[in-house]
Amino acid sequence: MNNFEAIIDFGSQNLRLCIFDKNNKTVYSSKQQITDTSEKSLDILIRKAERYLSTHIDNIIVLYDTSNFYSLDISIKKVFDQDTSLKKTYNSLIDEAHYLISQNNFKDQIIHLVVSNIIVDNNKKLENIIDDIKINSLILEIKFICLSKILINDLNNKFKKYNLKIVSLYCSSYVKSIYHQKKLDVNELLIYLDIGFDRTSGLIFNNGKFKFFNSIPLGGRNITKDISKVLKLDLDYSEELKIKFNKIENNTDLNTSRTYKINPYSEILGKNISVDILKQIIVARIDEIIELVFFRNKLIKNSDNIIKPKLIVIGGGSELLSSNYNLSISKSLSKLIAFNENDSFACEAGSDYHKSIESSHVKIKKKTKKYGFFEYFFNLFSR
Repeated sequence: MNNFEAIIDFGSQNLRLCIFDKNNKTVYSSKQQITDTSEKSLDILIRKAERYLSTHIDNIIVLYDTSNFYSLDISIKKVFDQDTSLKKTYNSLIDEAHYLISQNNFKDQIIHLVVSNIIVDNNKKLENIIDDIKINSLILEIKFICLSKILINDLNNKFKKYNLKIVSLYCSSYVKSIYHQKKLDVNELLIYLDIGFDRTSGLIFNNGKFKFFNSIPLGGRNITKDISKVLKLDLDYSEELKIKFNKIENNTDLNTSRTYKINPYSEILGKNISVDILKQIIVARIDEIIELVFFRNKLIKNSDNIIKPKLIVIGGGSELLSSNYNLSISKSLSKLIAFNENDSFACEAGSDYHKSIESSHVKIKKKTKKYGFFEYFFNLFSR
């Protein structure tokens, strides 16, 4: 399938597949709920696409999210005896940083390599590399997003069962936030919150620069469990309440008939439970999730910030937020935006990122020269 690009958003509840042609036009898209196992749902999704396209899908780009993603930062410096080409040195230093992290975190794989700052000749910051210039020193401040090779192998094996090869793997929350902020004013402090089914990811961008990433094993399922436990309701009712509660404008709408077999709204009214309690349960858990994700990050908590950040909620979590919620973080925000992405948004973001220069930093490279300990020590810390 050389003329097509296949991208799948591999969620914990749903699988989304998009096929793009060489002109980036969507020629096929589909969504499959995981009802039994992810492998069986994947098989159904792929076979439907192959029948529609009348061709086999061999290679695939996968967007994936898990609380096991983590980030780490390094600053790497190179000093030269004479003026040297910036472009040539820049790529070489990125390769060296990639090699250094890979060798010291051999159980994990680098998924994203993001250059957050470029500093030449000790104190001159560059926004990006456009023109080649001569420099005598280069510092790169780099952020890595990594994932265990065991989890990656497990994911690869799921696809291999159906003769599919993962050619690139990306963190979906990172890719989606990058894609979304392209449409916004980059001279802003943006906080992205991606609340998934069983994990939540938080990302911060300042003036278009990637500043922070964290992921925790708490998500929408925990909110459902809280509602079920406190209100003594079945989990299915609790899920129904959680999703539909933010779509009602006032308490009287709770009396509206629903298509659900037993109306969960009647259930809560029958127990004489205040709607305010339901709101408090949701808000309390969301507050906790935000606190744990961002760990009192100074970019958010500093009330002296001249520009307050925007909080943009993406993913399934966008259905959980209401402008009426009095979240603890609200006073620190300029605005709260619930971005309701369509089914193809993640795949479009993945396609766009796959073509970016940044994605090339972690694609298959030529073998990098193996440096000895003292040479690395000199390169990293010499001034």
